[in-house]
Amino acid sequence: MLKKFLRSDRGLSLIAGLAAAYMWFVHRTTRWTVLGEDGPDALARARRSFIVCFWHQRIFLMAPIWARRSPIHMLISAHSDGRLISKTVAHYGIDTIVGSTNRGAAAALREMIDLMKRGINIGVTPDGPRGPARKAAPGIAIAAWMGKAPVVLMAYSTRGRFLASWDRFLVPYPFGRGAMIWEIVEPPAAKSELDAFARHIETRLDAITEQADRMTGMVRA
Repeated sequence: MLKKFLRSDRGLSLIAGLAAAYMWFVHRTTRWTVLGEDGPDALARARRSFIVCFWHQRIFLMAPIWARRSPIHMLISAHSDGRLISKTVAHYGIDTIVGSTNRGAAAALREMIDLMKRGINIGVTPDGPRGPARKAAPGIAIAAWMGKAPVVLMAYSTRGRFLASWDRFLVPYPFGRGAMIWEIVEPPAAKSELDAFARHIETRLDAITEQADRMTGMVRA
């Protein structure tokens, strides 16, 4: 009975509300060190739409981190986990696009391009929703190239617990210190460079994630 309720729309809404409140609490009680924040702010001032890219492992605090910045839609899968994420980020004024960088990609790609033409940014986990972990699907590179949109790589680290999931999902704890790193990469000029661009996204996103972990002591330097 309880399991059925938790999978219902009302149950998901309840869990989403609790998750959103906990996310806000963790974000507000964390002492942040931020690197590269001027990059996405400068793009917003220049009215350049962009794609925010982060690993699925670090999705938990992305909504409160982004709150009150420029408009953004997140690419979210249609499965039950995706529904929960969609309801959770809605508490921060973030809309969603149903699809993924692998499944439902064509329709999602068209919607992403249309939104960016209208000045709305896109949030993507390039290894979601099911992995492999920290491997960027080609959809992110294609979307950036077609939309002529820079990719804003984003990583954070806080004290927390890594779950035994496919992505080793990080559940942050409150009252810790955190590191947040932003980096911008421009899309390639030629279609032939898309594979290399996807690998570059993967390499740089890994690098700044590991840098954030070192800054917070989550791993040894």
